[in-house]
Amino acid sequence: MKKTAIILGNGDSRKDIDYRKLWPDAVVYGCNGAYREDVDRLVCVDVYMQHLIYESGYCIHNWCYFNQWDPLPKEVVKPIAQSFGLPIIANTGTNKACVRGTDKFVYVTWVEDYDEIRSIPDIEISSGSRALLLAAESGEYDKIILLGFDGITGSNIYINTSGYENSEPRSHWEQERKNIMDRFPDIEFTYENNNNASKTKTKSGTN
Repeated sequence: MKKTAIILGNGDSRKDIDYRKLWPDAVVYGCNGAYREDVDRLVCVDVYMQHLIYESGYCIHNWCYFNQWDPLPKEVVKPIAQSFGLPIIANTGTNKACVRGTDKFVYVTWVEDYDEIRSIPDIEISSGSRALLLAAESGEYDKIILLGFDGITGSNIYINTSGYENSEPRSHWEQERKNIMDRFPDIEFTYENNNNASKTKTKSGTN
């Protein structure tokens, strides 16, 4: 028997929706700042957010998907980090770390011997699209609900919180999702928000 998955977008249209009450048996995928919520699987492909999430302690006991997550032994961490020639931001040291660079900083994320991170290949799509793709590819679900995907005019539910200082939606994210949904014709995809929580849209619809 297949199941339902919910992919949480970060649009504030889902702000007042109790997704656990409306879909109690669904597996909930969250993205980035959703580590502050009640999700089953967290997807993050943003280097800064990965560092913040790990530093919070969330990854020790909660299922996470991070792209290109490859901890290195501590002996090589410092020279590799310094080779970027950028300011280094690090958490408390252990015996291994992931070293990831952005345009402005290098993030050294020291990790524990055990956590719940699954490393996923790097694909040039957003965290929300990556979560959708992971759910669809798993073969576990015959229905996937996209909740709070508000498009480029929407406001972010996590605005003014850590990791969202310069966040804004991108116009191509909608096309990313459509391309993914077109690959899986046997899955029912629906968009939901607080204006239509009892209505269903087909995968050709937008929100």
